[in-house]
Amino acid sequence: MQLNQLTPPHERRRVVVHGQQLKRLENCAHRDDSRLTMKSQLIAIVAAVLLVGCASRVLVENSNSHATNDSWIQLFNGRNFDGWRENKFKHKPEWKIINGVLTGHGGQGYLSSLEKFDDFELYAEARISDTAGGRGNSGIYFRCSPHTDKKQEFPPGYEAQLDHGDSNNPTGSIYALHIEGARAPNPATKDGEWVTMRIRAVGNHLQTWVNSKPAADCWDPENRHKNGSILLQMHHLTGKVEFREVRIRRIAKKN
Repeated sequence: MQLNQLTPPHERRRVVVHGQQLKRLENCAHRDDSRLTMKSQLIAIVAAVLLVGCASRVLVENSNSHATNDSWIQLFNGRNFDGWRENKFKHKPEWKIINGVLTGHGGQGYLSSLEKFDDFELYAEARISDTAGGRGNSGIYFRCSPHTDKKQEFPPGYEAQLDHGDSNNPTGSIYALHIEGARAPNPATKDGEWVTMRIRAVGNHLQTWVNSKPAADCWDPENRHKNGSILLQMHHLTGKVEFREVRIRRIAKKN
C-alpha cells in the first residue's frame, strides 16, 4: 500500500506497523538462513573429517595386513609335517603333533625344512625337558645342509642353542662358534617353561633374542654358512622338546 497526503492517519499507522513487522520477519528469516548455513557448513566439515579419518584407518589397516600376510611364513602349521623332512639317527626320536604342538622325544635326530633361506628373521616358541630328570637339550639350526644319506650326525650349519643348563653355550648362544658375541648371557629360563626364541641372520651378522632379551650378537668373519634349511633338533635320548610356533620371514638384500 502506498502512502500519500490523502491516506488517513490510522491507515498510515497500520502500514508503518506492518512494515516494521515485515522488517522483523525478514531479519529473523535472514538470521535463520545464516544459522542454517553455518549448521550446514559444520555438518560438511564434520563429515569430511570423519571421511578422512576412515580413509586413513583403512590405509593403515591395509598396510599392516599387507606386511603381516606377505612377510611371515608359518613353517609349522599346527596340523601335520607338511614342509618338513625327518632325519633319524640310530636311536630315532618319535615326532608327534599333540594338540597343535610339535613334540619330539625318545631319541636323537631332527626335522629339516624343505625350503631354504639365506637372510631371514625367525620366531619360535619352545619348551625343553628331560623325562629321566636330566637336562633338556635342543636347538634351532639355520642355513643348514641336511644329510641326504643316513649319516649319524647333525649337519653343518649354525645352531641357536636351547639348553638352559649349559654354562658354555647357554640358551640363545650360537653353539660352538668361538667368536666374540656368540655366547649368550646365562638366561633366567629353566626346563619345563615355554621360551621365545628370535633369530636374525643378515649376511655374516647373527643375532638371537631369548624371551625378547638380547642374547647372541656376532659377526662370523668366515661367513661359514650362507644359505640352507631350518632344522629342529632332538638331542638327548631321554629328552623332550616341544614347538608350538615356528614362523619366518625373508629379509631382502640391500643393493
